[in-house]
Amino acid sequence: MTQYSNIFDQQPLILATRASSLAIAQVRIVADRLAPMPFELLELTTTGDKILDRSLANAGGKGLFIKELENSLLRGDADAAVHSMKDMETSFASETCLAAVLPREDRRDALVGPFASLADLPLGAVIGTSSVRRRALLLHHRPDLDIRLLRGNVNTRIAALLDGRFDAIILAMAGLRRLRLDVPHSAISPDIMPPSAGQGALAIQARNAEDSRSQAVFDAAASIGCAAATTEVTAERAMLGRLDGSCQTPIAASANLQADGSLHLDGMILSADGSSAFRYSITGVASDAVKIGVALADQLLGAAGGRDFLA
Repeated sequence: MTQYSNIFDQQPLILATRASSLAIAQVRIVADRLAPMPFELLELTTTGDKILDRSLANAGGKGLFIKELENSLLRGDADAAVHSMKDMETSFASETCLAAVLPREDRRDALVGPFASLADLPLGAVIGTSSVRRRALLLHHRPDLDIRLLRGNVNTRIAALLDGRFDAIILAMAGLRRLRLDVPHSAISPDIMPPSAGQGALAIQARNAEDSRSQAVFDAAASIGCAAATTEVTAERAMLGRLDGSCQTPIAASANLQADGSLHLDGMILSADGSSAFRYSITGVASDAVKIGVALADQLLGAAGGRDFLA
């Protein structure tokens, strides 16, 4: 049970969220952890939800999923915003802060459809995804595959699969679990498809202000945060930031906090068509999460011959 300021008895905590079924499921995870704190939801349809005819890379970047939520914070319409961590770019509104990262769900990708593995897909199989990372990794392992754009919420994507438009689609295991969807799927080993930075983690963004309500919001969010997930995500995002990664660049980053207190970070960069790839890992002291991320990014850039590889 969360201890909370009586400020929220007078006016419930207002949580901003995207209006998709997955986003609602995720914000309710946050609300459940904050119970019995009174709350209200502010559901918003973002620009990223509206633009479905092109990839995020061509539409303006993954920040399209959070700008409207950020604006609701800055206007004071909401106290905090709940995001999928992987949707947050490495920089966000300066008047806000990352108040908490929640314990991670399964960070693996899932092959959704009747096939047990990528190896079982027929020659030239049509696969749906909107992620440049997933596209590049699929082509890296199976250059024969026909990768086609698939945008929309989880249910829309699954409907496209069931309609026969695709032989299989790629979704996040975390999303399938949070929605408790019973669809044929197989988790893809991170050895084959390493996840994106922040995948499986939920983030709470709040105003960075000194008034009593903002401080109460920050304290409440921090009380449900996960130190291990925060450390892992910090390293992953440091690597992403050093690479100047955007949704136009195929980048994978996955950190794991070890039982002995060390932090292991696995990183990979690929060309858009998957034909070239560089993958390295590094282990260090968990308190040096940022340094670990930066060091691995530099190692990857050095192996790839510089930033031109990411262009």
